[in-house]
Amino acid sequence: MAEKRQVGKALSAPRGALLAAGALLAAGALLAAGALLCLSAFLFAAGPSHRQRITFLPSGFSVLAERADTPEARKRGLMYRKSLGDSEAMIFCYEKTSRLSFWMYHTLIPLTIIFLDDTLKIVDMQHMEPCRSEEAAACPVYTSRAPARCAVEVNEDFAGRHRVKLGDRVELGEIK
Repeated sequence: MAEKRQVGKALSAPRGALLAAGALLAAGALLAAGALLCLSAFLFAAGPSHRQRITFLPSGFSVLAERADTPEARKRGLMYRKSLGDSEAMIFCYEKTSRLSFWMYHTLIPLTIIFLDDTLKIVDMQHMEPCRSEEAAACPVYTSRAPARCAVEVNEDFAGRHRVKLGDRVELGEIK
C-alpha cells in the first residue's frame, strides 16, 4: 500500500506539472491572440479601414466609403486598386476648408471626385483619368474650383447614373 502511494505521488506530480504547463500554454495563446488583435487594429487603423455611409440628396443613393483619415491613407488613396464597386467610395475630410488638390498617380481606374463644403453641399465635381506615367510630376493635379472641406472619390460614371449634381447635398452616416 505504501508503494501505491509513492507511485500515486510520483504520478500526481507530473500530472500537476502537465496541468500547470497546459494552463501556461493556454494563457500564452490568449496573450498571443490579444497581441495579434492589437497588431491587426494598428495595421488597419493605419489604412483607410473606417467606413462611413454617404447618402447623396435628393437622389437618396448611398455608398459605403472608406475614410482616408490618416496622412498615410490620404497619400495612398485608391492607388493600385483594380476596381471600385458601384456603391463604394473613398472620402477625405480635412480640419479646415481650402482648395483641395488630388492626383491619380498609380491609380488604375477612372474616377469622379466630388468636393463638399462645410455644409456638405457639392461645390465641384471633376472627372479624373488614371495617370500612366511612372513619374509623379507628370500626373495632372485636380484642384477644387471652390473651397472644400471633404472630397469623395467614386467611379467615373457615378454622378450621371445616380443623378448627382452641383448644389446637391450629402448626409454622412455613422462611422463603422
